Amino acid sequence: MRALVYTAPHEVTLEHRPEPAQVAGETQIAVTAAGLCGSDISGFLGHSRRRVPPLVLGHELVGRTADGRRVVANPLLSCGRCAACLSGAQNLCSNWRLLGLDQTQGCYQEFVSLPVTQLYEIPDSLPDARAIAVEPLANIVHLFRIAAPLPFFRMGIVGGGTMGALALLTALRLGVREVLVEDVSEVRLETVRRMGATLGANVSTEEGRAEARRFAGHGLDLVLDASGSTAARQAAFDRCRPGGMVVLLGMGQERSEIDFVTSIRKEHRVTMSFAYTPVDFERSLKLLTAGEVDLSPWTVEMPLEAGQAAFDKMTKDPGATLKMVLRVS
Repeated sequence: MRALVYTAPHEVTLEHRPEPAQVAGETQIAVTAAGLCGSDISGFLGHSRRRVPPLVLGHELVGRTADGRRVVANPLLSCGRCAACLSGAQNLCSNWRLLGLDQTQGCYQEFVSLPVTQLYEIPDSLPDARAIAVEPLANIVHLFRIAAPLPFFRMGIVGGGTMGALALLTALRLGVREVLVEDVSEVRLETVRRMGATLGANVSTEEGRAEARRFAGHGLDLVLDASGSTAARQAAFDRCRPGGMVVLLGMGQERSEIDFVTSIRKEHRVTMSFAYTPVDFERSLKLLTAGEVDLSPWTVEMPLEAGQAAFDKMTKDPGATLKMVLRVS
């Protein structure tokens, strides 16, 4: 089968590999489309210690089973037996695995084999460009579920990429009153403005930073860091009101120095959000099926053979593209 293999930092190569071995309780999926995630891009750039070449990256997929059912797959594999799994927090499983991470090959190849419990049948009316977003959107569903914001909250989002845009669209469905989105790309800011952001502030300029401060006033109720850089994390704390909540989602950097004394004096509540549970995944799929969240206008599709060009575009010049999809078969 054809497989796009991460062979060195900044390099992926199309290779021919054997089909995955069949394991009891698993079913083979013919991958039709696979999405590029920010974590795959981090791996491609050589920034991830857990994505070491040679490795097939990718964990967002749409495909068909051998009997013709069209499915999306939950790529986060949990043991089902540890205390976290038994309590419904499968994302915190002590033995979790993810497609395209460590020794588990990903979905940038023609076939993958997964437990049947990880598969969700989808209708033909749900196009690949929408269905591919079920996994990243599940992260957003999860963070709002654990943050549990009050109605008519004011929100800040630091980072206007894929996760920031999905958070904006979901927040609007939850009844957010005003949303500030900060980014350094004017193209991305123009996109989130069209999506419904109250203010898109370009914080690469002093004028933009001042505009964001004026909008936040005494602070926002909930501020999400969807980037993971040190500057973005600090900005999330800076925009949060006394007694408000900061949600850390982005994993751009492993370590950051934060002004915690100021935040302690403001009694900030800090929540960290990682991945999703099967319940979050299912709710994400329902939102996409209903058309309530849709990134397809900002989605670009390229063939698997053009994988190098697809990664180069998303790392060097994404423009208005929020989601890149590889057409596998």
